[in-house]
Formats: sequence, C-alpha cells, structure tokens
Amino acid sequence: MEELATVVQKNNDKVEVRIIKHSACSKCDKNCGLAGNSHDQDQVFLEVEDKIGVKKGDRVLLEMEKGNLVFATLIVYLLPIFLMISGYFFGSWVAAILNIKSVELAGIAGTFIFLIISFLLNKILNSYFEKISSFQPTIKRVIN
Repeated sequence: MEELATVVQKNNDKVEVRIIKHSACSKCDKNCGLAGNSHDQDQVFLEVEDKIGVKKGDRVLLEMEKGNLVFATLIVYLLPIFLMISGYFFGSWVAAILNIKSVELAGIAGTFIFLIISFLLNKILNSYFEKISSFQPTIKRVIN
C-alpha cells in the first residue's frame, strides 16, 4: 500500500509526516445529503524512520508491505469475532460442567468476557507490532 505524505518535522533519523485522507466523496462538488460529513478531509500524523534524508516540507511516498497490512487487518477484525464465538461455547461448556441451569446466559457472559480479552490482546499485539520494522511504513522516495 502506498500513500503520499508531507514531512512536517525532522528529528534526527525520524521524521513526522502528515497524510491527508480523502473520503470517496471528497472530490465531488455536489452538496448531497447522502454524503453527510464525508466531504471533509482527515489528517493522520505518523513518525517514520528517515533512511533517504528528507527535509521538512518534502512530499514523500510512503509504503507498507501488503502482506503485513493484510495480516494486521485480519488480526484486528477477526480476532474479536473468533474469540467472541469461542467465548460463547466456553461459557456454555463451563455452565454445563458446573450444572448451571442457564447455559445460554453463561454463553453470553463468556462472549463478553472473551470480547474484552480480544481487545486486550489487540492492544498487546499492537505494541508488539509497533516495534517490528516490517510493520512500519517506509519512505520510498521524495516526490516534488
């Protein structure tokens, strides 16, 4: 995946870049009700390692490996779903072992507990992936 960015600040071997995210309707000059607030532009600021020697104000091309992006996306979106389903069956299984009459309620409780666990796991994995350079975007070249 490639994105255009502007160097905002340079700190030794790292630079802070600004990416302007455009909505699908951002180039539309119609003011329709369907778009809502999607005509707005959002800015994202990232800290990226500077391996090519850029200057403040340079427009650069950032790239992130597609395989790592897909892997991270799968973890963020599928881990909670998988753990929620597992939590339901785990809660039901525990209720059956402990002879609790409302097995379904225990399954629902297990779902919410495992959902909270999935959020915690995602937070831990995020901090781990932030340290791995292959999961970070890199500056490919300066575009002027």
